[in-house]
Amino acid sequence: MKKFLTPLALAASSALFAQEATAPSLTLKDIIVKGGDIMYVLVLLSLVAVMLIVFYCLTLRGKVLAPAKFIRAAQDAAEAGDLERLKELSKADSSVAAKIVAAACEAGNDGPDAMRSAMEEEGGRQVALLWSRIQYLMDVGTIAPMFGLLGTVWGMMVSFLALDTDLAMANKVSNLTSGVSQAMFTTFGGLIVGILAIAAYSFFRGHLNRVTGELEAACAGILRRFKKA
Repeated sequence: MKKFLTPLALAASSALFAQEATAPSLTLKDIIVKGGDIMYVLVLLSLVAVMLIVFYCLTLRGKVLAPAKFIRAAQDAAEAGDLERLKELSKADSSVAAKIVAAACEAGNDGPDAMRSAMEEEGGRQVALLWSRIQYLMDVGTIAPMFGLLGTVWGMMVSFLALDTDLAMANKVSNLTSGVSQAMFTTFGGLIVGILAIAAYSFFRGHLNRVTGELEAACAGILRRFKKA
Protein backbone atom coordinates (compact mmCIF):
# COMPACT_ATOMS: atom_id res chain seq x y z
CA MET A 1 0.00 0.00 0.00
CA LYS A 2 2.82 2.35 0.89
CA LYS A 3 4.51 1.70 -2.45
CA PHE A 4 1.23 2.51 -4.20
CA LEU A 5 0.58 5.77 -2.31
CA THR A 6 4.08 7.13 -2.80
CA PRO A 7 3.72 7.69 -6.59
CA LEU A 8 0.31 9.26 -6.02
CA ALA A 9 1.74 11.64 -3.46
CA LEU A 10 4.56 12.58 -5.82
CA ALA A 11 2.10 13.15 -8.68
CA ALA A 12 -0.14 15.30 -6.49
CA SER A 13 2.79 17.39 -5.26
CA SER A 14 4.06 17.81 -8.82
CA ALA A 15 0.64 18.97 -10.01
CA LEU A 16 0.39 21.43 -7.12
CA PHE A 17 3.85 22.79 -7.88
CA ALA A 18 2.96 23.19 -11.55
CA GLN A 19 -0.16 25.16 -10.63
CA GLU A 20 1.82 27.44 -8.36
CA ALA A 21 4.51 27.95 -11.00
CA THR A 22 2.01 28.91 -13.68
CA ALA A 23 2.21 32.63 -14.48
CA PRO A 24 -0.95 34.60 -13.69
CA SER A 25 -2.98 35.56 -16.73
CA LEU A 26 -3.39 39.20 -17.66
CA THR A 27 -6.56 40.73 -19.03
CA LEU A 28 -6.92 44.07 -20.78
CA LYS A 29 -8.62 45.45 -17.69
CA ASP A 30 -5.68 44.35 -15.51
CA ILE A 31 -3.20 46.08 -17.81
CA ILE A 32 -5.20 49.32 -17.80
CA VAL A 33 -5.71 49.35 -14.04
CA LYS A 34 -2.15 48.36 -13.12
CA GLY A 35 -0.69 50.80 -15.64
CA GLY A 36 -1.93 53.80 -13.69
CA ASP A 37 -3.54 57.03 -14.85
CA ILE A 38 -1.37 57.31 -17.96
CA MET A 39 -3.03 54.15 -19.32
CA TYR A 40 -6.32 56.03 -19.49
CA VAL A 41 -4.64 58.62 -21.71
CA LEU A 42 -3.43 55.81 -23.94
CA VAL A 43 -6.94 54.34 -24.04
CA LEU A 44 -8.24 57.75 -25.12
CA LEU A 45 -5.60 57.96 -27.85
CA SER A 46 -6.54 54.50 -29.07
CA LEU A 47 -10.20 55.55 -29.29
CA VAL A 48 -9.18 58.63 -31.25
CA ALA A 49 -7.19 56.44 -33.64
CA VAL A 50 -10.15 54.10 -34.12
CA MET A 51 -12.53 56.99 -34.81
CA LEU A 52 -10.09 58.49 -37.31
CA ILE A 53 -9.74 55.15 -39.09
CA VAL A 54 -13.52 54.76 -39.36
CA PHE A 55 -13.87 58.35 -40.56
CA TYR A 56 -11.21 57.89 -43.23
CA CYS A 57 -12.76 54.62 -44.40
CA LEU A 58 -16.06 56.43 -44.93
CA THR A 59 -14.77 59.65 -46.51
CA LEU A 60 -11.53 58.85 -48.35
CA ARG A 61 -13.21 56.89 -51.10
CA GLY A 62 -13.32 57.54 -54.80
CA LYS A 63 -17.12 57.44 -54.78
CA VAL A 64 -17.18 60.20 -52.17
CA LEU A 65 -14.39 62.42 -53.53
CA ALA A 66 -15.52 62.15 -57.14
CA PRO A 67 -19.11 60.81 -57.36
CA ALA A 68 -19.77 59.00 -60.62
CA LYS A 69 -23.11 60.81 -61.06
CA PHE A 70 -21.46 64.22 -60.86
CA ILE A 71 -18.59 63.22 -63.16
CA ARG A 72 -20.98 61.95 -65.85
CA ALA A 73 -23.17 65.08 -65.66
CA ALA A 74 -20.11 67.33 -65.74
CA GLN A 75 -18.69 65.49 -68.74
CA ASP A 76 -21.98 65.89 -70.61
CA ALA A 77 -22.06 69.62 -69.83
CA ALA A 78 -18.41 70.00 -70.88
CA GLU A 79 -18.98 68.19 -74.17
CA ALA A 80 -21.91 70.50 -74.86
CA GLY A 81 -19.77 73.53 -74.03
CA ASP A 82 -22.35 74.62 -71.45
CA LEU A 83 -20.28 76.53 -68.90
CA GLU A 84 -23.29 77.74 -66.94
CA ARG A 85 -24.59 74.21 -66.56
CA LEU A 86 -21.16 73.10 -65.37
CA LYS A 87 -21.17 75.89 -62.79
CA GLU A 88 -24.61 74.86 -61.52
CA LEU A 89 -23.56 71.23 -61.21
CA SER A 90 -20.42 72.19 -59.30
CA LYS A 91 -22.30 74.41 -56.86
CA ALA A 92 -24.96 71.78 -56.24
CA ASP A 93 -22.41 69.11 -55.30
CA SER A 94 -20.21 69.20 -52.19
CA SER A 95 -17.56 66.70 -53.30
CA VAL A 96 -13.89 67.51 -53.77
CA ALA A 97 -14.18 67.00 -57.52
CA ALA A 98 -17.01 69.55 -57.67
CA LYS A 99 -14.87 72.13 -55.85
CA ILE A 100 -12.03 71.62 -58.32
CA VAL A 101 -14.33 71.90 -61.33
CA ALA A 102 -16.01 74.97 -59.80
CA ALA A 103 -12.64 76.72 -59.60
CA ALA A 104 -12.01 75.97 -63.27
CA CYS A 105 -15.46 77.30 -64.17
CA GLU A 106 -14.74 80.59 -62.44
CA ALA A 107 -11.87 81.11 -64.89
CA GLY A 108 -13.87 79.85 -67.87
CA ASN A 109 -14.21 83.26 -69.49
CA ASP A 110 -10.43 83.68 -69.56
CA GLY A 111 -9.75 80.73 -71.82
CA PRO A 112 -8.62 77.09 -71.53
CA ASP A 113 -5.21 77.91 -70.11
CA ALA A 114 -6.72 79.93 -67.26
CA MET A 115 -9.18 77.09 -66.55
CA ARG A 116 -6.36 74.56 -66.43
CA SER A 117 -4.31 76.77 -64.12
CA ALA A 118 -7.26 77.34 -61.79
CA MET A 119 -8.06 73.62 -61.73
CA GLU A 120 -4.47 72.67 -60.92
CA GLU A 121 -4.28 75.28 -58.16
CA GLU A 122 -7.54 74.20 -56.53
CA GLY A 123 -6.68 70.55 -57.04
CA GLY A 124 -3.38 71.02 -55.22
CA ARG A 125 -5.16 72.79 -52.37
CA GLN A 126 -7.81 70.06 -52.01
CA VAL A 127 -5.23 67.28 -52.12
CA ALA A 128 -3.19 69.07 -49.44
CA LEU A 129 -6.30 69.20 -47.25
CA LEU A 130 -6.82 65.47 -47.72
CA TRP A 131 -3.22 64.78 -46.73
CA SER A 132 -3.60 66.97 -43.65
CA ARG A 133 -6.51 64.77 -42.54
CA ILE A 134 -4.52 61.57 -42.33
CA GLN A 135 -1.66 63.39 -40.61
CA TYR A 136 -3.68 63.13 -37.39
CA LEU A 137 -3.04 59.39 -37.38
CA MET A 138 0.68 59.99 -37.54
CA ASP A 139 0.33 62.44 -34.66
CA VAL A 140 -1.36 59.74 -32.56
CA GLY A 141 1.36 57.28 -33.54
CA THR A 142 4.01 59.73 -32.37
CA ILE A 143 2.35 60.91 -29.15
CA ALA A 144 1.28 57.49 -27.81
CA PRO A 145 4.83 56.08 -27.36
CA MET A 146 5.81 59.35 -25.67
CA PHE A 147 3.07 58.85 -23.09
CA GLY A 148 4.21 55.25 -22.72
CA LEU A 149 7.75 56.48 -22.04
CA LEU A 150 6.38 59.00 -19.54
CA GLY A 151 4.61 56.18 -17.72
CA THR A 152 7.83 54.18 -17.74
CA VAL A 153 9.79 56.99 -16.12
CA TRP A 154 7.00 57.57 -13.61
CA GLY A 155 6.89 53.88 -12.66
CA MET A 156 10.65 53.74 -12.17
CA MET A 157 10.50 56.85 -9.98
CA VAL A 158 7.86 55.17 -7.83
CA SER A 159 10.06 52.07 -7.56
CA PHE A 160 13.17 53.95 -6.46
CA LEU A 161 11.23 56.08 -3.99
CA ALA A 162 9.89 52.87 -2.44
CA LEU A 163 13.46 51.77 -1.70
CA ASP A 164 14.27 55.10 -0.08
CA THR A 165 11.64 54.84 2.66
CA ASP A 166 11.49 53.46 6.19
CA LEU A 167 8.86 50.87 5.30
CA ALA A 168 9.26 47.21 6.07
CA MET A 169 11.08 45.13 3.50
CA ALA A 170 7.86 43.39 2.43
CA ASN A 171 6.21 46.75 1.74
CA LYS A 172 9.28 47.95 -0.12
CA VAL A 173 9.21 44.91 -2.36
CA SER A 174 5.49 45.39 -2.98
CA ASN A 175 5.92 49.05 -3.97
CA LEU A 176 8.95 48.19 -6.08
CA THR A 177 7.13 45.53 -8.09
CA SER A 178 4.10 47.80 -8.44
CA GLY A 179 6.23 50.60 -9.90
CA VAL A 180 8.08 48.29 -12.28
CA SER A 181 4.85 46.70 -13.51
CA GLN A 182 3.37 50.15 -14.11
CA ALA A 183 6.44 51.11 -16.13
CA MET A 184 6.19 47.98 -18.27
CA PHE A 185 2.44 48.24 -18.83
CA THR A 186 2.56 51.86 -19.98
CA THR A 187 5.46 51.08 -22.31
CA PHE A 188 3.51 48.18 -23.74
CA GLY A 189 0.35 50.26 -24.16
CA GLY A 190 2.16 53.18 -25.78
CA LEU A 191 3.92 50.91 -28.27
CA ILE A 192 0.74 49.05 -29.19
CA VAL A 193 -1.23 52.25 -29.84
CA GLY A 194 1.69 53.83 -31.71
CA ILE A 195 2.30 50.81 -33.93
CA LEU A 196 -1.37 50.47 -34.85
CA ALA A 197 -1.73 54.19 -35.61
CA ILE A 198 1.40 54.31 -37.79
CA ALA A 199 0.39 51.13 -39.61
CA ALA A 200 -3.02 52.63 -40.35
CA TYR A 201 -1.36 55.85 -41.52
CA SER A 202 0.83 53.89 -43.92
CA PHE A 203 -2.22 52.15 -45.35
CA PHE A 204 -4.17 55.38 -45.87
CA ARG A 205 -1.10 57.06 -47.35
CA GLY A 206 -0.98 54.52 -50.14
CA HIS A 207 -4.75 54.55 -50.48
CA LEU A 208 -4.82 58.34 -50.73
CA ASN A 209 -2.14 58.35 -53.43
CA ARG A 210 -4.31 56.08 -55.55
CA VAL A 211 -7.56 57.96 -54.88
CA THR A 212 -6.10 61.40 -55.55
CA GLY A 213 -4.65 60.10 -58.82
CA GLU A 214 -8.12 58.96 -59.88
CA LEU A 215 -9.56 62.31 -58.75
CA GLU A 216 -7.07 64.30 -60.81
CA ALA A 217 -7.69 62.10 -63.85
CA ALA A 218 -11.47 62.57 -63.59
CA CYS A 219 -11.22 66.36 -63.30
CA ALA A 220 -8.68 66.59 -66.11
CA GLY A 221 -10.98 64.48 -68.30
CA ILE A 222 -13.78 67.00 -67.80
CA LEU A 223 -11.50 69.85 -68.80
CA ARG A 224 -10.29 68.01 -71.93
CA ARG A 225 -13.87 67.44 -73.04
CA PHE A 226 -14.66 71.11 -72.50
CA LYS A 227 -11.72 72.17 -74.67
CA LYS A 228 -13.07 70.06 -77.54
CA ALA A 229 -16.48 71.75 -77.40
